[in-house]
Amino acid sequence: MKLENTSKQRLIIDIDTAPNSDNVYSGMCLVANSDIVMLLNFDEENCEFDGFTIVKNNDVEKYRIWEKDDYLVLKNDNSQSLISNINLENFLDLETSLKSLTSEFVAIFTYGDENDFFVGKILSVNSNSVELHLVDENSKWCEIEVVKLSDISYLGFDTSYENEIKKNVV
Repeated sequence: MKLENTSKQRLIIDIDTAPNSDNVYSGMCLVANSDIVMLLNFDEENCEFDGFTIVKNNDVEKYRIWEKDDYLVLKNDNSQSLISNINLENFLDLETSLKSLTSEFVAIFTYGDENDFFVGKILSVNSNSVELHLVDENSKWCEIEVVKLSDISYLGFDTSYENEIKKNVV
């Protein structure tokens, strides 16, 4: 089955981004086109959905559609309440996705060192980059960072991680 069809059916999948970033993401596929893949994240620890992940389609090395037995680990299907908070039509590519999240807290990973990531509020977006007001590990506002869209390997938002930081920011 083509990846694009998994979003139409809202199937839960595991996507593998190796060798680009060597990560596997699991979740309900909400958007899959030639530019991006957007998942409603599956949180293995709590056995429910938690926020959203966007990766570039060309970074998806392979994917696996969950089998019927895999769904048994889903203890709380909270997908409808999470999906109802966003307009999926605003998530066509990385630029429009970021623009629809202006003023929101996001986590952005870049290619290279897996420990290289930014957490902050989106200030502005253009066709080449996103400007973030970063938050440090103590939940304090710090510098402004401009990240090239071409450098982004992962965009996460509305997860418990970003929401916790947003609550504690000073």
